[in-house]
Amino acid sequence: MHVLVGADRTHWPGVVGVINSVTRNCASPARLRLHLVVLLGEEGAFRRFLRCHGLEADGERLSIHGFDKARLPALKVQAHLTNLESPLNFARFYMGELLGPGVCKVLYLDADVVVQGDAAELADLALPRGALCAATLRKNTLGVKGVQGLKGEKLQARFESRYGRPLPLEEHGFNAGVFVYNLRRWAALNLTEEAEYWIEANTREKLYQLGSQPPLTLSVLGRHGRCQELPAAWHLDCLGCIGQGRIKTAAQLADAKLLHWNGPNKPFPTAKGKRAHAELFEPYAGKGAQCKPGGG
Repeated sequence: MHVLVGADRTHWPGVVGVINSVTRNCASPARLRLHLVVLLGEEGAFRRFLRCHGLEADGERLSIHGFDKARLPALKVQAHLTNLESPLNFARFYMGELLGPGVCKVLYLDADVVVQGDAAELADLALPRGALCAATLRKNTLGVKGVQGLKGEKLQARFESRYGRPLPLEEHGFNAGVFVYNLRRWAALNLTEEAEYWIEANTREKLYQLGSQPPLTLSVLGRHGRCQELPAAWHLDCLGCIGQGRIKTAAQLADAKLLHWNGPNKPFPTAKGKRAHAELFEPYAGKGAQCKPGGG
């Protein structure tokens, strides 16, 4: 079972939390193959950072991959939110190149999650009969106004011109921070090129807000359609949000198989935002602030 996490330096502490929570809560950790993606040239510093936390990248069960940001088309994110222009957010579109042709099913996780359930169980239930993708659905449909929505005349016209049918605004979007990919189906549908098309179009024409989520959504909807819906227990999100969405009950936090700190507030220290639900992250934080992202 392959798990991939990509993170820039500010989110390296989160990667430690992902590694520790995934491995400790998996009934068969020998099944796991973790792939950690950092910017090309930072592999050595990241290796030292992991070693400080007692984690060793052996190239088999724990591998480090360098992502060349030059692989990306020029991009401009149309929202003033945290970290959305980081090239590592877009590395998910190049997983086939990073991991090689022998890998098919991959569980992609953002660096701000803690896995409280058995990740192998999630991988086993996802993508029956060779489906393309699996994710949890958002409550709102794509046509709802706001930065999460894709409503806009220019975007709708571009989508219909590209795919010969209207953008299905009645569909519910998905949260790409927890996503299972079939890389063979991805390659067969040319979805890397499709995502690049939307990145380039948005840079020119300002079609949508946010960063890597919309081009993924548009590419999947345009070339494939719906993703398999994962059980809601596998994604309790918005732990890092601002407003009512951040409020969770003790039962929700205990029952969730996966916690996601999407939003500006993370469970580990960052330059922006406040720490949120740090007590849920601490058991997996390794040596915490004793290890510096510079490799200390």
